[in-house]
Amino acid sequence: MNASHCFFILMVVSLWSFTSESTGSRITIVEPTVQQEASSIWRTIHDISFLEEQGYTIHLPKGAFIDSLINKSKNGTFGNEDFSAIYHFVETQVFDKKNYQTAIQKIEDQMDLLHTLLAELDQKKALWDWTFNMFDSYQVILTLFGTGGSYDPDAGTITLQTNAEGRFKNYDNPTNTIIHEIAHMGMEYSLVRKYQLNHGLKERLVDTFVHLLFQDELPEYTVQNMGDTRLDLYLKSEMDIKELPAILSELLPK
Repeated sequence: MNASHCFFILMVVSLWSFTSESTGSRITIVEPTVQQEASSIWRTIHDISFLEEQGYTIHLPKGAFIDSLINKSKNGTFGNEDFSAIYHFVETQVFDKKNYQTAIQKIEDQMDLLHTLLAELDQKKALWDWTFNMFDSYQVILTLFGTGGSYDPDAGTITLQTNAEGRFKNYDNPTNTIIHEIAHMGMEYSLVRKYQLNHGLKERLVDTFVHLLFQDELPEYTVQNMGDTRLDLYLKSEMDIKELPAILSELLPK
C-alpha cells in the first residue's frame, strides 16, 4: 500500500460515523453511507489485480463506468483522483439504505454469541506464548461490494460484504466471518508480519485457529483450501495454539 493510498483511507475513515449497538457493546455496526460504499468500490478497484490473482470472487456494480476504472487500475493509472466520480456514481445510481437492513438485523441477532466468543478470546489469549491483539470495541462496516470480508488491524474495523437480501459470502451466519477478521487482527503484527507469511498461509493459519477454538460454537466454520497444508501437521489441537511462534519457525524456511 503506497503513501497516497494510506492517506486516502485515513481521510475516508475519518468521515465515517459509528453507531453504537448498545451501551457497553464491543461490537458496533457502522451506519451505511454513500462515502462508505464509494470507498469500498475505490479500494476494490485499486486492488483488483491482486484480488484476481488470489482467486477471489469480486462484487462490483455492472456497467461501462466501472469497467473503465478497472482498466485504468490494471494499467496503473487509477488513483485518488477517481474517487469523486465514484462517489457521484454511488450517490446517484447505487446507494439505498434499505439494501442493508436485513444484514444489520442478522448481525444484531448474533450479538450475544459474538460477545461470548470475544470473552473466550480475552480469557484464552493470556495462556499463549505470543501476543494476540484485541480491541476494546470493534466496528463492522457493511458493504455491497468487495470480496467478502476484510480488516484494519490498526483501527479494529471489519468490512463485511452482503447483498440486498442480507446474505453473506460463504456463511449464512455472519459471526463466522466477523470472528475470522478479528482473528486476523489479533495475529497481524505478532505472527503474520513478524514471520512474513504469504497470503495463503496467513489464511490457513487464521482458519485453523478459529476452527480449533470455536468448532463447537461455530460448527459451520470451514478451513479454506489454500496455503501450506504442512501447517495441519503442527497445528492439530487447541493446545498447539500456545506455541504458534515455535510452529511457524519450524515450518518456514530457515
